[in-house]
Amino acid sequence: MKPKSRSLPARIRLILAAAALVFFVYAYLSPDLASNLFLAPLMKTQFSPALYGAGIAVPAVLLCLVLALIFGRAFCSVLCPLGTLQELVWRAGNVLRGVIRRGESPPPGTLRAAKGCAPGTVGSAPVPRPGFRRIRCLLPLLAGLALIFAVSPLMAVFDPISNFGRAMVFFRGIFGGSPRFSAVFIALPALGILAAAFLRGRVFCGWCPVGQTLGFLAGAAPLGMRLDSRCSSCGICEKKCPSRCLYPAEKRIDADLCVLCFSCAAACPRGSAGYGLRRKRIPPEDARQNARRNFLKGTLPFLGGAVYLFGVNVRTLARRAAPGGGQPGGPPAILPPGAKNAAYYRSRCVGCQACAAACPVGIIRGRRPAAPVLDYAEAPCQYNCVECGRVCPTGAIRSLTLEEKRRTRIALSALIFERCVVKTKGQSCGACAEVCPTRAVRMVSYGESGIPGLTRPVFDGPYCIGCGACLVACPAEPRAFVITSVADQTLTPGLREEDDGDGEAGEIYQMTGDFPF
Repeated sequence: MKPKSRSLPARIRLILAAAALVFFVYAYLSPDLASNLFLAPLMKTQFSPALYGAGIAVPAVLLCLVLALIFGRAFCSVLCPLGTLQELVWRAGNVLRGVIRRGESPPPGTLRAAKGCAPGTVGSAPVPRPGFRRIRCLLPLLAGLALIFAVSPLMAVFDPISNFGRAMVFFRGIFGGSPRFSAVFIALPALGILAAAFLRGRVFCGWCPVGQTLGFLAGAAPLGMRLDSRCSSCGICEKKCPSRCLYPAEKRIDADLCVLCFSCAAACPRGSAGYGLRRKRIPPEDARQNARRNFLKGTLPFLGGAVYLFGVNVRTLARRAAPGGGQPGGPPAILPPGAKNAAYYRSRCVGCQACAAACPVGIIRGRRPAAPVLDYAEAPCQYNCVECGRVCPTGAIRSLTLEEKRRTRIALSALIFERCVVKTKGQSCGACAEVCPTRAVRMVSYGESGIPGLTRPVFDGPYCIGCGACLVACPAEPRAFVITSVADQTLTPGLREEDDGDGEAGEIYQMTGDFPF
């Protein structure tokens, strides 16, 4: 029996990581606005959103880098929700596989040699192929180039919090009973990661640009997991390792892949696996092979990590130097309030779906891996809501005050009176004027109709903020209002003053299928 003290660090680490994961899951899946109180500070702890938002000179980024350089991948161990989710899925898979085997797995010390090992080598995983290492080293480089050129879908596919957020949006649709094809589509990379985790553990942690950048520093850290001379190469630790970074036959641990889960220390019957000062060990190779190995393990990761870390800063300088600030034409869709314009939004949005999770009416939706947009199919953008900007971790959606939000034009509505039921059926309506929060739509006498007391809507464009309330409330088929995007979000004069003082604005009508009166 191994002492309980060996398993205590692993248990504490797992409890902390699971607690952080529970908070993230609650913040993403809960429809209650109170969950946003957790989501906003939690997103600020994530490495990649902080990096994408303001570059390397951010306290959260610098703290993660310093911790990795001294202690190893502490961020991946506790604070990364996708890493913890992968580990829990893998553990659940192990339990399920154990049930299927009905206890027929070989006893400790007789583990089957992994594929690619020499015959007779017990429990030793094959050394990773150089080709895989080269490919993995290129991912931070590609992610850094995506930051420089603002290729948001490429950033989102590689980013851990983005994949976690898209998985949560997918599960939220399932639990809510209304899964959408768009949610399934954008969650495909995340579902693939979880499928790989079920079979192989924290596989994505070895390919993640955040993990590789921190892993490069962890490889030079003085502290980390180690195997001492008491190791008998039994392979038990390797079986318990979710990161597949242990090589008992060589008594070696890949520090760049190790996420400090302490599972090896808890499982080792001899106590040979533990955390402490690491001793550098030079493998017995000739000079040429050693030089190639050093280049592979040093230069390529350094280059990829440097481009990744400084990509945002390079992009910022290039945008400032470009004519007109480097801003292209108008956006193809309606952006959340505070997104400014397409260039600003897409250069910072990583697709973490925090805004979609925080939206109280669920109109922020992702149609691709990154850059969620507004969808007025079921509800308008609430006049008195600033939740999306409050939880956005990268600043892609700026945090607006309530006064700024009420005056920010995110789109522009247009009235097609020929479609209005007042025109087509000669019926009184006024739904659009009733729900317009800025009173951009008002009702005036429609004397030319010849119907006594009939009024018609009149649209005052300068006061419109494009919230979509008129579109959602309109009972006409097709709708008498059309919403179009704007190139830049600007401030309007605000609430249009009326002489009759007909009550407080800001009540938003939500589509229920019934006429709004």
